[in-house]
Order: sequence, then structure tokens, then C-alpha cells
Amino acid sequence: MVPTCLVTGLPGTDKQGFITALAAARPDGARWALLDNDGGGSTQALARDSLAGETVAGCACCTGQVALQTGLVRLLRRARPQLLIIAADGAAEPEALEQALRRTEPAGIIAVARRFCVAPPQWLAALPATARERLQRQMAAADAVVAATAAGAEQLRAAGVAHAVNAAEAVRRVVPGVPA
Repeated sequence: MVPTCLVTGLPGTDKQGFITALAAARPDGARWALLDNDGGGSTQALARDSLAGETVAGCACCTGQVALQTGLVRLLRRARPQLLIIAADGAAEPEALEQALRRTEPAGIIAVARRFCVAPPQWLAALPATARERLQRQMAAADAVVAATAAGAEQLRAAGVAHAVNAAEAVRRVVPGVPA
């Protein structure tokens, strides 16, 4: 089973920055891969760090399920990763996305081990109702809600997001022993 980190968050939440921090903490020689369904250019940005990648268009939890399955199979066969990171489209509904990952061909090969939602604290009150509700569902489904800084994580906790962490802490949950 390939341990998998699922990264959600609305567009513009800096998922790419978090994924870049994860990639920077990758142990020497570790084979990691990124399935980019976010359209944020993470795959191209991380290719120079020799992180295998595949870009999948369409919403992975509904209209893009075939593309998701095809991209996952292609990436897993090519890269044979020790860790897979999936950057989900901002419109992804957490429950439907998890179901799509369980239904796909590699369902017996990947195991979602960590679920992160990247959420800037200043967005909580500023989002339109439908976007805020989607972000709240993504945060509720996550093991940890990631803010870029310790102050941001504290703001999220003050807003009632008990499982908020800063990006460095989230990276340490994936790669133990990474300095703070």
C-alpha cells in the first residue's frame, strides 16, 4: 500500500506552498509522487525537485473520476512512489473524493494516511456562504487544518478549528524529525 496525503483547500489557499514545503522535507532518496488535480501548477513547479508528477483535469470527485483513475494508475506505474501526495481541486467534496479514491483501480494500492486542508484564517469570515460551507466540510474531513504560520494556526484555533496546525507541524506529521 502506498501511503497517501490528500491535500484540500479552496483555490488560492496556497496548497502549492504547503506541498512545496512537504517536498523540501523529503528524505534523500525517497520516491515521492504528486497527483495534481488542483490546476495550481504544483506538478510543474516540483518537477525540478525530481518529484514524479501527473496532472489530472476535472473534478476528481465527480466529472473527472475517469481522469483521476487513469492519472493515478499511470503515475503509480511510472514512479512506484513510497509516498503519494494528491492535491485536490478546490471544489472537491471530501466525502465524494474519498469514495472516488476507494472506487478507483488503485484503491487496493493506495491508502489515504493523512488528510490536510489548507485554510488561511482570514478567509473564514470573508468567503461567500457556499464557498465557506465547502471549506468547512473540507476542514471537518481533514486530520489537520494547515495555516502557513503559527500565528495563523492560532487564529484558526481561536475561530473554533481545534485541529489547526502550522505548515511546519503538518510537514513533521508526514516526515518526523524535520526541524521546526
